Parts: sequence; C-alpha cells; structure tokens
Amino acid sequence: MNLGDANLRTVNTSRPALVHSASKQSVTASDDFYSLPSGNSSQDEKSAIRRYQTPPLHIIIPDPYRKTPEPDSTRPTVRAVTPTHLKLPTVPVTAKLPASHPIHTIQRKPLSTGSTPPSDGPSNKEPISPDTPGVDDTPYIQFAIDQLTRDEEVNHALESRPLQRPSSRESYSVERIVPDERLRLQQGLQSGDRRQRPLHPTRQPSDSSVVAIPATPTQDSFRFPTLNYLPKVLRLPSLLALLVCCLFIVTAIIFSNLWSSQHHGLSQYDQVGTSRYFIFQYLPQLLAILIVFWLFIIQNALYRIVPFLMMHSEKRTFTSHILHSAALFPSDYMIPDLWCFRHGEIFLGLCLNLFRLCIFTVPLHSCVYQTQYLTVDGESVWRWTAVEPVGWTLLALYVLLSLALVSLILKLKREPSGLRWDPRSLADILSLFQRSNILSDFYGSEARADSFVLALPKKYTLRYWIAGKRSSEIFHGVEESQTALEGFRQNRESKEKSPQSHLDLESQRPLKASTLDSLQKDVHSPRIRYRWLPWFLKDTFVVAWIVMAIVLMLAFVIVSFVNNATRRGFEPKLTSRKTSQGFSPADFLYSFVPSLVGMMLFLVWQPIDMYFRALQPFANLGQTRGSAADDSLLLDYTACLPLEVTIKAALAGHHKVAWISFISVLSATLPVLGGGVFTAQYFIPTQEVRVAADMSGYYALVVLVVVYSLSFLVIWPKQKRRLPHDIRTLGQMLSFVYGSRLLNDAVFWQPRSKTDLVTRLLGTLTGDKGSSRYAFGVYVGRDGKEHLGIDRLHRPESGEMFIATGTMK
Repeated sequence: MNLGDANLRTVNTSRPALVHSASKQSVTASDDFYSLPSGNSSQDEKSAIRRYQTPPLHIIIPDPYRKTPEPDSTRPTVRAVTPTHLKLPTVPVTAKLPASHPIHTIQRKPLSTGSTPPSDGPSNKEPISPDTPGVDDTPYIQFAIDQLTRDEEVNHALESRPLQRPSSRESYSVERIVPDERLRLQQGLQSGDRRQRPLHPTRQPSDSSVVAIPATPTQDSFRFPTLNYLPKVLRLPSLLALLVCCLFIVTAIIFSNLWSSQHHGLSQYDQVGTSRYFIFQYLPQLLAILIVFWLFIIQNALYRIVPFLMMHSEKRTFTSHILHSAALFPSDYMIPDLWCFRHGEIFLGLCLNLFRLCIFTVPLHSCVYQTQYLTVDGESVWRWTAVEPVGWTLLALYVLLSLALVSLILKLKREPSGLRWDPRSLADILSLFQRSNILSDFYGSEARADSFVLALPKKYTLRYWIAGKRSSEIFHGVEESQTALEGFRQNRESKEKSPQSHLDLESQRPLKASTLDSLQKDVHSPRIRYRWLPWFLKDTFVVAWIVMAIVLMLAFVIVSFVNNATRRGFEPKLTSRKTSQGFSPADFLYSFVPSLVGMMLFLVWQPIDMYFRALQPFANLGQTRGSAADDSLLLDYTACLPLEVTIKAALAGHHKVAWISFISVLSATLPVLGGGVFTAQYFIPTQEVRVAADMSGYYALVVLVVVYSLSFLVIWPKQKRRLPHDIRTLGQMLSFVYGSRLLNDAVFWQPRSKTDLVTRLLGTLTGDKGSSRYAFGVYVGRDGKEHLGIDRLHRPESGEMFIATGTMK
C-alpha cells in the first residue's frame, strides 16, 4: 500500500473537478534511495509534477473496540494538513518502487526528523510494485472494509429519525473518526469545513426531476372540459324531480289528514281485494319503495364521486386519508355511515343519513290509511280514514328529506367534482392515476389484509397538471403538488424507481430485507390470494343464512295454512277500537310490523347484491385465460340501475349476478305486500273483530318468501371471487395496480373522453394479434419485482402472468 503526500480536498459532487497541487518529491531515484529535492531545483521542474486528488466517497467510522497494537517501527506516521474545504490527513509512507529493470527495486531510506517526506513513487507509466515486507497493511484493509459497509450503517441510523434532505452547510450526521491506534487520523473535523451528503433519497424534486405543477386551461373545450361532471342522477333536473315528488307526497299527506278529520273519512269501504282496497293498502307503500330506490341510486352515485370531490377541493390541507377510508360504493343501507363526518363533510353526512332514515317511510305508509266504523248522516258505515299521528310522522320525514335534497343541490352546485366523466369502472379509475406520483406510497399493500393510513398525511389533488415548468402538456389526474412524477418518464416503458418503494407504509421507514422477501413470497401464496371475502359471504355465515331462511320459510308457510287461519281470521290480541284521530293498536301492529320485517329482508339482500356486482370484474380476471376488457376493466355493475344490472349480466353470461340483482328488486315487494295484506275486519256471524288477510295478496307473498329463501342457496361464492383484501376504497383498488405496467400502456395515455377510453380498450392495438386480455395474478412490475394485481395476461418482455389456482389452506 503506497501513499505519498496526498493533499486531499473535497469536490462539489454536482460538478466533478480535479484539484492540482505541486509536489516537492523527486521523480528520479538512485539505485538504492530516493533523492531528496534540492533547493536549487528550477521552478519548471517543480511545476512539471502534479498530483491529482479526489475526495473520499464516504467518511469512515472504524470499530472503536478493535485494537491491534503495533510496534512503533512499523506503525505508519500520519501528519495532518489543512485543506481549503475539508480537513483530512495526508498519509506519507515509505514504499519501494520498481526501476527500469523489472527485478530492480528501490529500498527504504530512513528519514531524519526535519527532512522532507520522500517521493510517493515513480512515474505513472510504470506499474506499482508489491508491498514492502514488514509493513502491516491491516489498517488500510480495515479502512476499505469500513467504506464498503458504510451504507448499511447509515440505513440503520436512519430508522430512528424521519427522512429529510439536509442542507449542504450542515454537519455530517454520522461522524467518521479513525482512532489513533489504527491510522492516527484526526479525532475530529471542524463543522464549518465539512460538507454533508444526503443520508437517504427523499421525494423532494431535484433540478432534473419532472414535477407536477397545477395548471388551468385557458378555455373550456372538448379536450379540456370544465371539471364539474356529475352523473345524471345527481344533476339538477333529476334532483328537482325527486324534490317535486317529495313535496307532492307532503301535500297529499296534509290533504288526507285535514280532509279525513273534517269529512268523516276519505272514501266508502267496499270489501277486500277491490281496486279501492289496492289504492289505500298497497299503493302508498309502493310509491314509497320507489322513492327508496331513487335514494339508493343517489347514494350510490354520491359514494362514487365524493372521494374525488374531496380531493379536488382547495380547502383541505391533507387528503391522503380519503383514499383509504372513503368507500366507492355503499355496503349496506341500514347502519348509519359516519365517514363523511370524519372527513369534515357535515352537510353531506347529514344528507346521506337522512336518506337512510327514509327506509321507515315504507312501513309507515302501510298503516297511514285504515278502516273505521263511522256514523254519516245518521247511517253507520265503514269508511277509509287517515291515521293522523302516522301522517304527521311521515310529513316530518319527507320535510327532512326535502331539506336534505336542497342542501345536496346547493353543495353540488357550489363545489365542482373535479371529474371529466363518471368513474364507473376499473378503467376509469386507472385513467385518473396513470401518471400519478403517489403510487409509491402503496408499495406492498396488495398483500395486506386490512387498509392502511400513511403516518405522514399528504395532500393529494385531482385537477389539471403540467409536467414541469418547461412543459406545455396538460393532463388530468390525482397528483401530489411539487413532487417528482415518479411514474412519468419520457420512455414510458422504463422502470419506476421510487425513493419510497421500499418504505413501510405506516412508519415510512425502510423495510428490512426479510420483510421484502416475505412480500415476494406472499404474492405467490394461495392463502394470501384467496384470503378475503365479506363477512356475510364467508362459509359459516352463508350456511347460517341458508338454514335460517329455510326454517323461517317453513314456519311461515305452515302457520299460514293450518286451520285456514289467514282466511277465517284470528284474534288481534290487541284492542281494535279507533281513536278520534283514527289510530288503532291492532291495525297499526298488523300493518307496520309485517312491512317492517319485509323491509329488513329487502335491506339484508342489498349488500349481497352490491358485493357480487363489485367482485364480478375480479372473478373474470382471475380465470386462467384472463378476460377481455369489456368483461373486466369496463364492467360497471356497481354503477348500474337495479334492473339494468339484471339485463346486462344476463346478456354477458354472468347468471349469478343477474339472479342476485333480480332478487334484490323482487324483494322490494315483501314490505309492500306485507304491509297491506292484513286488515281488521268485522265478522257478522261471530259478531267480533278479527284480523284477516287479502288472500290474493297473501298467496303472492308466500310465493315471494319461498323464492327469496331458496335464493340463499345461490349466494355461495366460488374461489374466484376471493381476493387478498377488500375493494371498497380507492386505496384498496390502487394496491392491485400501483406497480403494473398497465399504467404505462398507450390505451390509458391521456384519454380525451370516456368514449375514447372505451374505444382504445375494445380496439386492437398495433402489433397485437387480436384483442388484449387482462388477468389478476402475479406480474412483473415497473420496478422489476413481482406484485399481485392486475396486468396484461401476456407481455413479451416478462412472459405470461402467474395465476394461482390452488386452494386456500
């Protein structure tokens, strides 16, 4: 190991340079010794010799506990110098150099105390000789090993501190000091002369990075429309039509209550099963259930656009949590949903929960009109009357519903959605995140069983952007402002190397090697691939649903036809006497309770229907041969109207989805028939009031109950509908595509409209034979690693995807 009087200086790493310093060493040597420089040497000779110095790549920390005593005669001498930028020692050592003859060597010459250091060697044209015998090279080897292990120590030190980009003027975080017993280097470096390198790459853009900058098109056009798209059901005409219907029902209720109290009822009662009986016993709840369906459609559309509306708002400081907590479709309509309140959308949360409260309007409508024995013009007759307490309760509910609709109209008018078209399918969502710079935050999320929230909240914004200050290209998507577009490169086929690709999602710290290996193993595991189903579709619960449905169905049928109880009537067990306001406990009980039970059965089926709609694209993608785009990426069953789903699924061959969606509509007749089939009647032969059924309606009710109960046999999900985790939120959806090369495909590159996107996906790409097929399995991502999610079934550069077909153990 041969070192001369190396005068080392630090170099600006952004602009490499060489620092020259004149050497006092002589290049010539005698047969046995170096010749010391003479004071008479000319200036030309001194300037002819130049030494090139390069700063060390790392500052080194040796092991302070490792000590190897060395004799003073063999221990190298170290003398400190003071360069301009960095105080590092120079290490003059004695060494032997080759002469012109390959066997001739230069011997060491003892130096006096005041002598000048010897020359560092021969000219650069000659090779360096082997090490001098008797000189211990262990310190130099330790020096090199310490440099090689530098990165591992820095990563370990980073785990206890947040990621940040230090200033070039700050001190180096980890001071590398070589103790005296090894190389006798300086024990400390002055903080003012030291320069610091970033310990870890951060997401802050560098001068060469392409960052996302908000942009506003100068004018509204076909290519850059105003970002205020709303689904048709949320537009002003649709909401005003529903508001008019609510006000019409409010007017009808007020008229019925006032007219009935002032004119001895509303109409003459004839008998059971007539048209007049249908108007008073079935029509009110039939109109109410139509309003409920309308509200379901509105809620479904709101769930679809509200996450994007929140990310488009400029008032919010952080929006990253919206991706992981805001659902894209409602999972049920019975339990109040509070996620809007957690995100600060108070009025929107009130609207959604008032919509759900209106499910009670159907049972109340079933008992708002009853028969009453009245004396009119001296004659006692049975007449249809309005039950005023029930009517005023309905009035309050519809007034609240009207106020909620007005609030929703004002909010959607005031706050734009940030969308160009309705995000109904997977393809629509992919088009919004095709250039996104937030995808690295989802690394490893496809194998997680639950959702996650970033430890450091961020602001994700949906709007128009430009890629850098020098670019005039405008695109639409979800980005983090002033952050490098990691997913966007000039060559879209290049690998995405994200600085946070190996960070833990919650702690934002580097993942250990064992964790990365575990993620790679998990994506191949059938246990991970087929792990998740909604709790109500798991095997245990499906068996419970089937058993309960069949047992209750048999009990209902047996009780209904034993001794002709429904035809002959049965005792109400409650008083049937009417109050002055037309209320009767017996009539209320046998109208409200059957309708409420039917309403619960109707609502129980809705989440089953919704999840089968949402899982159908993934079931098609999970097939061994994959699926075409129109059967997977473009499927929009979750956004379709109730009967529209049935027709589209039946035509596409998805018979299970078609039948389940049909039952979800058919089950709406249960509360309608249940609330109107029973009524209290006066039987003249026995001179008593008994509760009897309208047999035509009751037979229809029995048939519907049997069909509804047996339909639970169909909901048993197959393995292809199982996924690694839930798919309700945007974050859970993105976990399956964040590393996919699908985002780099030309079909998703700046589609101008929904029609343009559909045309690209359904058309044949240049160079492809036939339509492309997509699949859900293990793919090679843009980072060169394996991920679990959605991609093309076959790619020339990575081969065919691995689709797990094993069973879950």
